[in-house]
Amino acid sequence: MSKFIERLQQVMTPSVQSMGFMTAKAQCARPKIQLVLNVNASKAKTQIKEAAGADALLFSNGAVDCGETVTGMRLVKGDAEEVEKAVKAGADFVVLPLSGEVLAPDKKVGKIIQIEDAITDIMLRTVSDLPADAVLLMEDKENSLSLTWKRLMLIRKFASLSGKPLLIEVLASVKETELQQIWDAGVSGVVVRIDAEQAEAAAANLRQIIEKLTFPSKQKNGKNMAIVPAVTVAAEAPKEDDDDDDDDDE
Repeated sequence: MSKFIERLQQVMTPSVQSMGFMTAKAQCARPKIQLVLNVNASKAKTQIKEAAGADALLFSNGAVDCGETVTGMRLVKGDAEEVEKAVKAGADFVVLPLSGEVLAPDKKVGKIIQIEDAITDIMLRTVSDLPADAVLLMEDKENSLSLTWKRLMLIRKFASLSGKPLLIEVLASVKETELQQIWDAGVSGVVVRIDAEQAEAAAANLRQIIEKLTFPSKQKNGKNMAIVPAVTVAAEAPKEDDDDDDDDDE
């Protein structure tokens, strides 16, 4: 499985509570919200070797050697041929357009589909059954990346209805309080568009912010999980003993 997709799923799934010191150990093992830098490689003056603060780097213009850092590719057509090229280039995951052809399930590469915010709730509910691993919420304008009440409601809707790990785009200037609210809303990863020259500094700054965040509470995580109603059977009333009545009649 894709390393990045595996981490997204771990972020999405609440850790199982343990007794004693095992609780703290389990909390430390669970990854925090994932940071993806969407780097414009065509503007890079030098080849990026790594961005230590980022969990993954996403490119739109071919593959770049990034050392140990996980990389992904944002595809234009999203067909099988384009995916195969990304795999050969070393991509751990690909971001697919919603207009792309449906690909056969496989474990060679993680698949993240881009879904526009205008999608209907009925269509959004079907995403959980698609052969894709995660969802990237696409929004209209860059100024909409600021966290407003309306956007927070939109994020919560996608997190609860899609049934997949959710990624959203944020500005490089995102605040700690905003990231905490986004994580609490059920987001597994954030994507930041950045030029290659600024990638290392942006990754370091955002990593410092993420490390200060606190894990969402169990109650907040539970809101995004299906609840199966319990079925109870009413206890049958005890039958009256008719022996006394029979004795009186004799």
